[in-house]
Amino acid sequence: MTKKKTKSISRVYATILIFVAITPIIIMLLSSYINTYNLLIQRNNASKIGAVSTAVSIRKELRDQAGNALDGISKQAVFKEKFNLKDIKKSIRDAENGNKIVEDVIFSKKNGDFVADSNKLVSNYDPTSRPWFKGAMAKEGSIFFSKPYLAVTKNQYTVSVSKTVKNKYGQVGVLSFHISYSIVQSGIENMKIGRTGNVMLVSNDGIVVASKNKKMIGKNIKKGPLYKAVMNSSKTKGNVIPKGESKVQAAYFDKGDNSKIFAVAQTKANELRPELGALVKNSIIVSLIMIAIVIILSIITTRILKQIFWVLKEYFEKAGNGELEVIDDKKLNNAKLFRSTKAMIRPDATGNEIQVLSLSFNKMVQSISELIAKIQHEGDNVAKKSDTLFTLAQQTDTATEEVAKTITGIAEVTSVQAQETEKSVGQVKDLSKVVQVLRENIIEMTKKSTEASNLNGENIKIAGNVDSNWNQELLRMEKLNNSMNELNDNVKNINKIVNVINGISQQTNLLALNASIEAASAGEAGKGFSVVASEIRKLSEQTKESTNEIEKIIEIITEQSEEMAQQTNESLTGGEKQSALIKEAIDSSTEVFNKNKDVANKIEDVEIASKSIEEIQTHVLSNLESISASTEENAAGTEEVSANSEEVLATMEEFTGNVAELQNISKKLKTNLAEKFKIIK
Repeated sequence: MTKKKTKSISRVYATILIFVAITPIIIMLLSSYINTYNLLIQRNNASKIGAVSTAVSIRKELRDQAGNALDGISKQAVFKEKFNLKDIKKSIRDAENGNKIVEDVIFSKKNGDFVADSNKLVSNYDPTSRPWFKGAMAKEGSIFFSKPYLAVTKNQYTVSVSKTVKNKYGQVGVLSFHISYSIVQSGIENMKIGRTGNVMLVSNDGIVVASKNKKMIGKNIKKGPLYKAVMNSSKTKGNVIPKGESKVQAAYFDKGDNSKIFAVAQTKANELRPELGALVKNSIIVSLIMIAIVIILSIITTRILKQIFWVLKEYFEKAGNGELEVIDDKKLNNAKLFRSTKAMIRPDATGNEIQVLSLSFNKMVQSISELIAKIQHEGDNVAKKSDTLFTLAQQTDTATEEVAKTITGIAEVTSVQAQETEKSVGQVKDLSKVVQVLRENIIEMTKKSTEASNLNGENIKIAGNVDSNWNQELLRMEKLNNSMNELNDNVKNINKIVNVINGISQQTNLLALNASIEAASAGEAGKGFSVVASEIRKLSEQTKESTNEIEKIIEIITEQSEEMAQQTNESLTGGEKQSALIKEAIDSSTEVFNKNKDVANKIEDVEIASKSIEEIQTHVLSNLESISASTEENAAGTEEVSANSEEVLATMEEFTGNVAELQNISKKLKTNLAEKFKIIK
């Protein structure tokens, strides 16, 4: 298979695959990073809370033990009787030796006399000026804990625990001893607070009295952000983030029961760096492995997709060039393709999308093959039908031409008849003048009866001329009547020709309808033929409409010609009556000539006859004028029919041309379109 260099979606596909693979990895990395970060924060917070709770618990236990020890010492008998400093010294020494937390026990009376189990006191030591003494006196009956202070001799922070003691004699003194935070220090210095965390006991003055990090003991952190954050918090215990520090450096504190010392634990900013760094490193390694796998998969899949594309492209190009070939297993097995490519392209109704597409392509090829075979078969039928239609169109054209010639001849005859009728009207008018002269003569004869015999001969001569002219006019009217009858026969012949045209038009319409049906069944290839068939049907309908108009005009002409023939017959009858009257007038004139004596009596009859002649000629003139108008109208209608017949002739010529074009199109459909396709088995 030949492959052309063209743009490919392989890069886009590979990029999408890599993006799709990396995106969940990045999301998973971020999610793991965030979850790990939060878990480590929670772990560190838990360790901070544990460390602070432990430190507070150790400190509280130390205070409780100190209070119990102080109560136990103060309840000894030496403090119930009168104060004997010697006995009291022995008692407090025994108590100090018996309790490890008790150090430097001292008892002082209210007046300042005291005893102590310590040789380190200065000679001028005044216990009443000491905070422990004043505090105990201020809290009479309750245990007083002083602020932590650094014991220089031991380099340890110490707290004085003191309480007033009152015997049954009303004497008051203060019993006090020191407790060292070394016990608390030993309890917290082995704690594990994350990797870099530290827990401290800090006084309200900002002095670190105990710390896991021993280097912090004795330092003043009052100006540091940690101290400020804890002291500014309104809570007794909780988490705070010092100003300018991260969430990793959040500190947990516990101020206790309003004592002068609070416990706080904090981790450094790099606390989570090893764990998070290892997580990022592992995620990057996994991402690189996944990207490599995705790249390999994308290369393989893009090659398979390219092969699928080129195979389908080759089949579609063949179909576009008219070679209709189906996709089958035998041709795929002979092609140099991946096995997976062959499996994916193999037509299968229950397979993947490409297999279904291949099956649909095969169905399309089979359908097109069947359609092309039908088009080729129907193309032959269309060609045959168009040949028949062309022959009928030529015959119709010839018949239409003959009709046009006949109608033109009728129009010419009608025009001549109109001219002759107009001449007859003129002659009747002349006759009217003659009748008027005759009437004047009769009147003159009434006045001049004496001159009748002299003018009788001339009257007979004039009457003879009138009789001769009138006989000629009767012959003309009879000829006109015959022409009108021939006109009626010609009009009936036109009706027959129009009926023939109607039949041809209906047959043409049926042929055009059949052609449209055949073109529709031909599909896309028969669209041009369908348009021509539609135009033929329109022309047939126009022909039918024109013949209907011709029928209407001929019907009008028929009615008018029949009326004109009737009027002509009536005029002929009147003319015969007039001829008889003229003959009677001649006979009368002859009788007048022969019987001059009876002239006076017969003049009255002549006058009556002249009046009758005048009425008849008026009626004849009216009929002739009506005949003339009808003849002119018939001539105009005939000319209109002639024009319509010429238009029908032109339409039929156009129709014949369209049929010829349809014939050419059917031949092209058969030779150029249908035979272009080649069905490959």
